[in-house]
Amino acid sequence: MELIRPCRQYESSYFAAAKEYQAAGVSTYRFLDGTKYDIFERMENFRTGNALPEGYVRATYLWLVSSREFLGEVSIRHSLTPALLRYGGNIGYGVRRSMWNKGLGTTILSMALAYAGTTLRLHRVLVTCDDDNLASARVIEKNGGILQDRIENTIAGQKVLTRRYWIETSPTTQQIF
Repeated sequence: MELIRPCRQYESSYFAAAKEYQAAGVSTYRFLDGTKYDIFERMENFRTGNALPEGYVRATYLWLVSSREFLGEVSIRHSLTPALLRYGGNIGYGVRRSMWNKGLGTTILSMALAYAGTTLRLHRVLVTCDDDNLASARVIEKNGGILQDRIENTIAGQKVLTRRYWIETSPTTQQIF
């Protein structure tokens, strides 16, 4: 397994993972919609800060892959807006539904933290999850997350209790990329 920049080699596997989420009704993470735009161009625009939608910040997308398939995605936002401080944080991640309960959430977040500290020079990051998403809470806590609080947010008209965790990154001497 490795964490890489998105590439066309895993494109069909990425879209299959998105369909797994849709079929299972998973809404805790959203893969990009390739029917509306070129996902690679969009990810590059986020990375460089080019043509970002109003209220969005630069973000680096990385994919966790095996030799044959896409396993998960992480989005590392380079800065925080007031909205991201409440819901979303610096790091969001999604593991392919068919790969849940195999430790990949812990792995992808650990690798993302190393990248955030080493490459992006973020020394402390915010990672959030819905209060009832106990699997994500465990993943965050296994990666050193310290619970700041639980706050109520309104997402798509629904009240959502959100856990907000801070994690100190420790830049390594070895760069991931």
